[in-house]
Amino acid sequence: MKIEGCQVMLDSCAKFFQSLFLHGWFDACGDGLVAAEFQDDSVPVLHQVSAVGEFHGGVASLGSDKGFHVQVLRAADAEIGAARLVLKTRRGRKIVIPVQQLVDERIRGFATPELYRKFVADLQASRRKLKILDIGGRNRSGLDRSKAFGWADVTVLDIVPGDNVDVVGDAHELSRYFAPESFDAVYCVYVFEHLLMPWKAALEINRVLRPGGRCLVHTHQTLGMHDLPWDFWRFSDSSWDALFNERTGFRIVTRAMDSEQYVIPFLLRQEKMTAEKSAGFEGSTVLAEKVGGTRLEWPVTIAETVGTAYPTHDDGQAGRSYVQ
Repeated sequence: MKIEGCQVMLDSCAKFFQSLFLHGWFDACGDGLVAAEFQDDSVPVLHQVSAVGEFHGGVASLGSDKGFHVQVLRAADAEIGAARLVLKTRRGRKIVIPVQQLVDERIRGFATPELYRKFVADLQASRRKLKILDIGGRNRSGLDRSKAFGWADVTVLDIVPGDNVDVVGDAHELSRYFAPESFDAVYCVYVFEHLLMPWKAALEINRVLRPGGRCLVHTHQTLGMHDLPWDFWRFSDSSWDALFNERTGFRIVTRAMDSEQYVIPFLLRQEKMTAEKSAGFEGSTVLAEKVGGTRLEWPVTIAETVGTAYPTHDDGQAGRSYVQ
């Protein structure tokens, strides 16, 4: 973010119960940072420590002293809507920036939203009445993603009924519900982690997708367990090669991971002393194109494998946490 002739970026604004950790970099073309402070009129700050002039590998070309961090203990577990970051420079400047504004600026740099926008724009540019399959697109919490394709013929398939669900069914068995090559595109968000056999779903997507059709899948690489007991998998950006490849009838157009996550243990052990210096990613996305059919089969059903069912929000399982 450019502000008052300076560049400021937050890499992290992480909350752990009543604590906050802010980490980023600052450059003012010769005017160095001498202090960084967190302020919030809505929640009292009990204690804070900060450091400036740290090395930041992401902007090392600007200098070796551009990094800063602030650690804050607040009186309550709260949001950051009224929080401000106050930066003071060597030349006496005082720069005040809403923390939420810095967070939003960082999120705008994520690759996945742009990948999604391009996917939608490319489909819309065909100027045809495309047929799109939304796998797992049930309206949850007022979010109906199929509306993003209002100019197309969208079919929503979900394993649970919903007010916007056209077909109630299993993503592992798409060819039971749809004829071969029925769709121009397939769209699937936050579903693949809940598929017991995602490799079978990839084969089924190939069967119902027309040649040249595209498939966008967005899921998680790192995230807490949810919708138990049907939370099976996490996907890195390199894992997609196992599902979308020449043998399954696809080529990968592009992929992305973003929204970094700290991964720390509940109980500190010596070998985990530096766990917070590694990162997981909330989102993992792949855009694949169908380049041919597939002869691969996986003749195994869900019923043959597990005796449970995907939970609904009404059964008390979907939001269950391991933190009591």
